[in-house]
Amino acid sequence: MNLLPLSKLLRLARKAVSREEYHEAEQLYASITAFPEMADDLDTRLRYAYCAEKTGNLKQAIETYSEVVVIYHQSGEEPAAKVLEQIIEGLKNRPDEEEELRQKGPEETCEVEALNDAELMHQLCEMGELISLSPGDMLCHEGDMPHTLWLMRSGSLTIHLPDYDEPDSITAEDGHLTLIGEIGFFTSQRRVADVEVAATAELFAINSSDILKREESDPAFRGAMERLILERWAEPVLAHHAVFERINDIDRMRLMNRFERITVGPGETLIEEGEEHTNTYMLQSGCLFFMHSHPDEGFRTHDGSMTACIFPGEVIHLGGLLKGYRSEYKVLTATPASLLRLSQEAFEIFTMRRPWITQAILHFSHRPAHLQIMRPEDDYLWKADRHVKIEKMV
Repeated sequence: MNLLPLSKLLRLARKAVSREEYHEAEQLYASITAFPEMADDLDTRLRYAYCAEKTGNLKQAIETYSEVVVIYHQSGEEPAAKVLEQIIEGLKNRPDEEEELRQKGPEETCEVEALNDAELMHQLCEMGELISLSPGDMLCHEGDMPHTLWLMRSGSLTIHLPDYDEPDSITAEDGHLTLIGEIGFFTSQRRVADVEVAATAELFAINSSDILKREESDPAFRGAMERLILERWAEPVLAHHAVFERINDIDRMRLMNRFERITVGPGETLIEEGEEHTNTYMLQSGCLFFMHSHPDEGFRTHDGSMTACIFPGEVIHLGGLLKGYRSEYKVLTATPASLLRLSQEAFEIFTMRRPWITQAILHFSHRPAHLQIMRPEDDYLWKADRHVKIEKMV
């Protein structure tokens, strides 16, 4: 019998999933679903099934998904039931892994797998320089260029954000390395805060250019860095956007994995006005020009149109996820840009399971053009989980 209260179990389960510790999360969700008050909680059952799927416990995953399918049918949610039935069918038809390896050719079996979080952290530490800073020392200042990514293994930092009276803080946790400066590294934006050492700190300082060079030559390292960007920046930012914040954290991470990273050169047209363009975008780095005809927002160009700038973390062209939507604006790249692209096709499974989301997107897309730039809340910067568990301290 589990002696922990339900609220504690729920917090532990969410944290385990965020760390990709699916065996632990599966056990926690098994305990959670045993509580009588959780009997009708479909989100919890879906998370339990997802964790079982990730650990390879396909029997449990199929059983739990099937329970949810029955509830969907009883409540008349046939599209959602159909989607889950397809997932169940896929799990039933999943081939035995060892047999699959035997049947693959040499090129297929040699496919590079991304490093896990612990391996990535150890390799980043090896690439960096271990530095020690005393209380009162400054790690960085607002406006500095993001030339460094830090991994803090001990100590505490104070974050002085402009326009905020109360400072924030980040403290290292035992058995974890703490990401510092990752927002600037991921987005190529200047530092947004002064960071001061509060208690003697030891950090690995890794040059951003060294990381980028390593990504070009090491597919396993590159895959791990891409996962880090999705989990530690893109998904937390998406969670602070209207519409997407209503999707539970498990499904939002699944959705995030359907985004495709692309790079676009400067001066290129990303979206043409009047075009039926079937993608939406989150800007990771660079700057876009959003050109529209509303008279009260942006700056005027030589042809009379108004132009607003799109910055990292902002989502544009949400209407592209709807069939038949035609853009009321034009989007150009002002600088080289990295974007996360979600296609209408990849998003369809989420609209099938959530009838409300189509209406929410439709409502958002009926706003005046200049109000169709979806911006996250500005406090996400220091609220994200930046502690990465490792097997042993470096």
